[in-house]
Amino acid sequence: MSKRGLRAAAIAAALCSPLLLPATTLAWGDNHDREHRDDNDRERLDHIEHVLLLSVDGLHAVDLANCVASGTCPHLQQLTEHGVNYTNASTTSPSDSFPGMLAQVTGGTSKSTGVFYDDSFDRTLFAPAGNPPAPCSSGPGAETQYAENVDKDQHSIDGGAPLSLTGPNSAVAIDPNNLPGQLARGVCKAVWPHHFVRTNSVFGVIHRHHMRTAWSDKHPAYDILNGNDPDKQPSNGPGTNLDEFFAPEINSDLSDANLSLLASLGLHSTAPPPTTDPLCPGPKCKRDFTSAIDAVEFYDGLKVQAILHQIDGLDHLGKNRVGTPAVFGMNFQAVSVGQKLTADGYTDSRGTPSPGLANALAFVDRSVGQMLVQLGDRHLLTSTLVIVSAKHGQSPIDKNKLHKIDEDSLKAAVNAVGSGLAFEVSDDVALLWLNNQADTNDVVQNLSTTHLSDLSIGKLLSGNALSLRFQDPLHDARTPDVIITPDVGVIYSLSAKKIAEHGGFAEDDTHVALVVSHPDFRKASVNALVATTQIAPTILKALGLDPRELDAVKLEGTPVLPGLE
Repeated sequence: MSKRGLRAAAIAAALCSPLLLPATTLAWGDNHDREHRDDNDRERLDHIEHVLLLSVDGLHAVDLANCVASGTCPHLQQLTEHGVNYTNASTTSPSDSFPGMLAQVTGGTSKSTGVFYDDSFDRTLFAPAGNPPAPCSSGPGAETQYAENVDKDQHSIDGGAPLSLTGPNSAVAIDPNNLPGQLARGVCKAVWPHHFVRTNSVFGVIHRHHMRTAWSDKHPAYDILNGNDPDKQPSNGPGTNLDEFFAPEINSDLSDANLSLLASLGLHSTAPPPTTDPLCPGPKCKRDFTSAIDAVEFYDGLKVQAILHQIDGLDHLGKNRVGTPAVFGMNFQAVSVGQKLTADGYTDSRGTPSPGLANALAFVDRSVGQMLVQLGDRHLLTSTLVIVSAKHGQSPIDKNKLHKIDEDSLKAAVNAVGSGLAFEVSDDVALLWLNNQADTNDVVQNLSTTHLSDLSIGKLLSGNALSLRFQDPLHDARTPDVIITPDVGVIYSLSAKKIAEHGGFAEDDTHVALVVSHPDFRKASVNALVATTQIAPTILKALGLDPRELDAVKLEGTPVLPGLE
């Protein structure tokens, strides 16, 4: 672009990124004018003490716009009335949960974090030791899956370790024998999630500055959010940059046994108990907490209750006074489940929610309202910045575009060329790692000439087109050799359970909601393209810390979100 073009672009960005000055009227939930604000009140924008980050899986920008327009999300609307609404925010590509959440707390994409999916591949690592353990016996070159599979017992909501729900660190439920191994100087060590990511996170930076950190998520494997901090973090155990990490296992059995376990541990949800699987307890459980709207709302409600306790200055159990964290928050799953379940989803291409999805959106909104009330009761409103966004969207919004293709057909097409696949992961995207990287051009040629139609391939990324965006797979152990982005609506699965997925590069996958709110902000909208990676440096800036303390911010040049000066 010419210098004149760059100057024009900068002016355009400035025009749609208004400076936010302290308002003189409404606060969250306050309908009375606030005309008598003193200087101390005005200075609080420069002295934020807490950041509450809420990541709502699946929350598109259009979901937020629709519910505000229809008046069905009054509490989220309160945040937009006193916040900056980034209407053109994009999450990562791939839009999987791991890179999507890491973006918000590291400031980086897969290029710097080295994390492409929660289930991927690394050419230098070894398969998990297993039981009985056989350390580093299969490899190098191994699947790297960090989900419910790493728990000591994935059927139990505590992951097989009661202390994971009652103690400060849910990662104690991780079984090292279920983790991939790394061979160094003849010694095989399990690669813990926080060691797998290549960059540090806001939790590590803030913890290092002696401020309290906390997070709640869906698997103990979200230990990864501690960030890679080898000088401070253990290499053979759970990470410690999160002072409090609460992660009930979402893919555990939807059973009376798990509900009874929660009650016995003194854990409560803000939502009513769900209908459980009559086949449980026992080895025949076929449903988990993602199988129904009432189940996932109950599950999310456990984390909502934890946040309410933390706002009150207590631990997630509500028993010990530890102080409100400087940065804390949670991930919601209810909206994502409501988008995926066959009986739910959207009713049209405009994003009108079905009754089930509308219920999930209303639950999230009520939960946000509970948090705002609690912040008000604790006199923390003016010292707290609230950020709402999403790890990913969900595709397709329009059910008429849904087209399912057998994943085995995809694998067969790749395996027909050369030495075939080393590993493949696919949803509404496909990441391919080849046994022989010299086959890459032939594989791409075969896919582009023979399988464009039957596999509904929209775009193929390989070679320079891929390495310019990520790392060069010939020199990086994690980067896929080929990425397939299919036509909109395509899912590489014949599963009858889901009508939408994420992970891909499509608009419905990546165009997510993003609001930064404070009671002293005037309502503003930024239409310029922004990324969820900008949340991380914005968190540090708000707390008076240097965003350049984040590895990914330095590597990728990630800026603070505009419009918050």
